[in-house]
Amino acid sequence: MNTKIIIIAGVVLGIVLVGSLVTKQKETPLSLDSQINSEGAVEVEVTPLEISNASDLWQFKIVLNTHSVELGQDLAAVVELFDDKGNAYQPLSWEGAPPGGHHREGVLSFRPLAPRPSSIVLVINNIGEVPERKFVWGVKK
Repeated sequence: MNTKIIIIAGVVLGIVLVGSLVTKQKETPLSLDSQINSEGAVEVEVTPLEISNASDLWQFKIVLNTHSVELGQDLAAVVELFDDKGNAYQPLSWEGAPPGGHHREGVLSFRPLAPRPSSIVLVINNIGEVPERKFVWGVKK
């Protein structure tokens, strides 16, 4: 009889722990990993580098690769950052490869968003005949 109680208690505890883990997974924000958009003739990879409460700048590494079109856009002019309320923010600077060529890489910097949003969306417009590319991340508060 005692063995059955111990087994039942163990099963119930296991169910509670698994349920707790599943709940935490649902509440965990999206990772701040790199995201790639391969629409059209240009592959665009965006990686958040610094999105913390302590940082003076929010920075995103952007890599553009193509073999068929010229990458002549001013990236600071074609990118916007949006908070979870739809407010748009313009980049402060682009540090990287100048317009031209088929491969570009650099870092876009923004002022930190305050209050800290629950999510952010980086939108890149008109690269490689794709009107809009969206990169979305959840951000821990």
